[in-house]
Amino acid sequence: MAFFPMFIDLTGANCLVIGSTDAVLRRSDALLDFGAKVMVKTKDEFTPGDIQGCKMVLVDTDDEEINLQISMMCKDAGIPVNIVGKPNLGTFSFPSYLKEGNLVGAFSSSGHSNALAKFLVNKEKEVLTPKLGELNEMLGKWKQPIEELFPQKSAQNSAFEQLIDYALCYDGIPTDEEVEELLGAISMTL
Repeated sequence: MAFFPMFIDLTGANCLVIGSTDAVLRRSDALLDFGAKVMVKTKDEFTPGDIQGCKMVLVDTDDEEINLQISMMCKDAGIPVNIVGKPNLGTFSFPSYLKEGNLVGAFSSSGHSNALAKFLVNKEKEVLTPKLGELNEMLGKWKQPIEELFPQKSAQNSAFEQLIDYALCYDGIPTDEEVEELLGAISMTL
């Protein structure tokens, strides 16, 4: 079964990581990369009250019974839980991802092959470059002015597509003046 891809805001969110394996600690680093507040506990330090107020729980212990108990507690509490290497016990799959600023690309094999997901991320590094991260920031800055200038969604999409084409052919991110000039030209054609 394929997992539905969803991106969520973890800024300031309490996330619990239970275990001390390399895999779960790498995942806790990823949570930190997205602004989460991460509490790491070993299986012996964990108490059921630790999950209260958590937005997400990651688990990787060598005790299958503890993994199952934590999974059931989280599911009962409506807290997304990921059990490393046991996708059938969790409620979400932890992706391999690439991040440039606020632009994020992620892959999941739905637990079938982490190696394949990592392979795809490495291939994506050729495309999702720091320049695209900068372009994303510039487009975000111009989102509201474009929506105001072009009330129809199709015209907005066309304007964004033309800005992207221009930026990808341009040696660097267009300045505000260049964007204004380009938007003026676009508005004459739409």
